[in-house]
Amino acid sequence: MFARQQAAALMEIKDQLDNAGVGLVAIGSGKPAQAKEFVALFSFEGEMYVDPSLKTYKAFKLVRGLWRTLGPASIGRGMTAMKAGFRQGKNAGDLWQQGGMFVIGPSDQLGNQMLFQHRNQAAGDHADLNAVLTACRAS
Repeated sequence: MFARQQAAALMEIKDQLDNAGVGLVAIGSGKPAQAKEFVALFSFEGEMYVDPSLKTYKAFKLVRGLWRTLGPASIGRGMTAMKAGFRQGKNAGDLWQQGGMFVIGPSDQLGNQMLFQHRNQAAGDHADLNAVLTACRAS
């Protein structure tokens, strides 16, 4: 449900990302067929990759855990998401793995710059998209 909610929110700002010259990339923990289905069902217009090994999640220091998925904060966010019309569908990937959002800017002399970072501490703990857009405009 939360991935659907995040995808919908990103599609609402997709034009602004495009205007800022920012590419949108998502990484899921499921299988390629599940990612294709997600893209089709939710009209996700970014690039989609999968990493069932969770190596990418570990590299970005994203948190994982049962309580982070099913704890009180997540349940509260789930109720809010359901009121907004989002529903849980078929599960895909690692249900305990939390996501995040990063804006990686143009290279400087030392390599890529991390312009924005948000690591979800629990399910549904999404990044502030206004802060994301501010970071994109700064790139």
